[in-house]
Amino acid sequence: MPHEETWSVVQSRPENRERAVIAEEDSALVTRFVRGDSAAFDTLFSRYQDYVFHIIYGVVGNTEEARDLTQDVFLQVYRSLPKFRHGSRFATWVYRIAMNRAVDATRSAKRRPFLPFLSEPSSSSESVSGYSPEELADEPESLFICGEERQEIQHILMECPVAHRQALVLRYYRDLSIEEMAEVMDCSVTAAKVRLHRARKVFKDLYEKAQSSYHEAGKEKHNASPITR
Repeated sequence: MPHEETWSVVQSRPENRERAVIAEEDSALVTRFVRGDSAAFDTLFSRYQDYVFHIIYGVVGNTEEARDLTQDVFLQVYRSLPKFRHGSRFATWVYRIAMNRAVDATRSAKRRPFLPFLSEPSSSSESVSGYSPEELADEPESLFICGEERQEIQHILMECPVAHRQALVLRYYRDLSIEEMAEVMDCSVTAAKVRLHRARKVFKDLYEKAQSSYHEAGKEKHNASPITR
């Protein structure tokens, strides 16, 4: 099953030709499955299980729950494949099912409150990822590339509204285009652009707030500590 290091890598976007080839392969696999070839579904599952898991985990923030929901998604895919419209991209269709399932889960379950950063303070003003806190606040998407920051990212992400989490996960983990995001989120391209813009702002504000709280807590702890000689 997918590993837990959710934010450690952002895969680069395949070229249009490669994406078209993959879409054709997926369509052929769907056709084979509908005609009775069960091995075709196994291939689709192997190809997309990690993608689905990471999308769901980015929204729900819990590894075990994400694994369970991933199984639910592929059960739904298995049952719904005979109704799949071949004019659509299989990948986008699966992403939409995964995102809807994740959103439904967040609405039906009681969430734990936001936890402060668990990472120990760095001995340097610059993080091991090579970005200073100021640079990370200016470019929040940089956090989605730095594996060392993934724990902090998840805490902040879980504070974002679900719609904003959707946009951030699809754009900065799955590296979807605005057009693809709009298709997955079932909205217009303009609406997807606006949602992403707002999500970036919310994420940046939460990051800066967390950084400020973290530094203030550090000062209070320092002032309260006895000085021994």
